[in-house]
Amino acid sequence: MALSKVSASLMSLACLAAGAMVGACSQAPPPPILAEDMTGAWCSGSEDILTVEAGGRFDAVKISHDFFIVLQGDEEFVEGYILKRDYGGTQPTDGSGSWAFAETATSPRLRLDFDKLGSAKTPPSGELIVRRLDEGGIGLFGYESDPDEGYTVRFLKC
Repeated sequence: MALSKVSASLMSLACLAAGAMVGACSQAPPPPILAEDMTGAWCSGSEDILTVEAGGRFDAVKISHDFFIVLQGDEEFVEGYILKRDYGGTQPTDGSGSWAFAETATSPRLRLDFDKLGSAKTPPSGELIVRRLDEGGIGLFGYESDPDEGYTVRFLKC
């Protein structure tokens, strides 16, 4: 009697495993990420709002310290030298410019070329890495330096 219960349990587990494998194998790959997917309002956990327009323009408001660091590329210089030299000592809170979408060998990128960023005479350009999320949506990720250390800022559709 005990042997038949064990056999039935093993058979149930084998059926569940086979069903899961067949289901996983039959799933279609996610659709590619396109430039059109970039348009709309994107919000970060730090309350940044990035509005990407279909005509190739963008606006950024409520620029957080984290996003500002990603745009500048190095927190050590941002805190002192760059902030004083380029922004009169005040971190900008808004900016605008043009955007471009590009495929790279590793993942798509959203390039932001600022025309205006606070009081800077020569505003920077920056890139956000574009990735499909496990849930199927799309996220924009900014890294201060090493991606292995995790993202500095993440945008999701608002």
